[in-house]
Amino acid sequence: MPLIGEACAFADGPAVAPITLGQRRRAAELGWRFTSLDASLSPERQVAQIDELVALGVDGLTSWTLDASLAERAYARAAAAGIPLVTFNSETPSATTVVRQRADTEVPAEDAARYIAARVPGAHVLVVGGPPIPALVARVEHFLTAAAGKGLLVVGRGDNVGDVEETALPVVEGLLDEHGRVDAIWCFNDYTAVAAGKVLRRRGAPVCSGGAAGVIVSGISGAPLAIQAIRDGSVTLTYDSLPVDAGRAAIDALASVLGGGEAPREVWIDCVRYDASNIGAFVPWDER
Repeated sequence: MPLIGEACAFADGPAVAPITLGQRRRAAELGWRFTSLDASLSPERQVAQIDELVALGVDGLTSWTLDASLAERAYARAAAAGIPLVTFNSETPSATTVVRQRADTEVPAEDAARYIAARVPGAHVLVVGGPPIPALVARVEHFLTAAAGKGLLVVGRGDNVGDVEETALPVVEGLLDEHGRVDAIWCFNDYTAVAAGKVLRRRGAPVCSGGAAGVIVSGISGAPLAIQAIRDGSVTLTYDSLPVDAGRAAIDALASVLGGGEAPREVWIDCVRYDASNIGAFVPWDER
């Protein structure tokens, strides 16, 4: 019975926890064992945990890289031990397969910029990024490029390095204190978008939702709290990154290798935009 180990970037992160869920469920379907170690956003801890999983003798390894320069040697040690590796949204020559989510590409960035520009040409936009994880940094850079291309004016930027709603609240508060006119708040994840919606409502500012005009609040993940916020009109849109699918794809790639076959070098997972117009079609992650 194979044992799969995950060097998890952040077990409580909205982008990561459902990936772990997908892996755990797919491994169970195959009759495999699965264990996950939480680095809690510490690159050094993640490297130590990769080595711990290698020492444990796992048959396969998965990881969302926090710091490629630190992790690469540990990945190489896993490869030298004959352990196949699947990474999420992070390139490494040691990986058998890289599972890539389009939520981390230019696709949702360009769509969000179009969405905002169509409703408020030349909109004044606040941008809230996250911790310095390569895939999350890329989300911000893609949006900044797309916003410039659509004539949007980014008037303020901040980072929610804590990755969760509680740490996002003061960041959003500070940005809104500094900038008078704000037409949209683009957020790197859903926890931050929900925080932005709450701050706006506390200040009596309307949020764009369906036919209601207001500040456009955009998130990424498709997390349950953001779906509810769209339903109650405090978040405008989110992009479901299909994280459960990503986790399942990682286990399937390992199954190919451990079964004596070949796994694809890349697997792409699409994303889906949800707003008031189609929120009724959303299927919760734990029901997929």
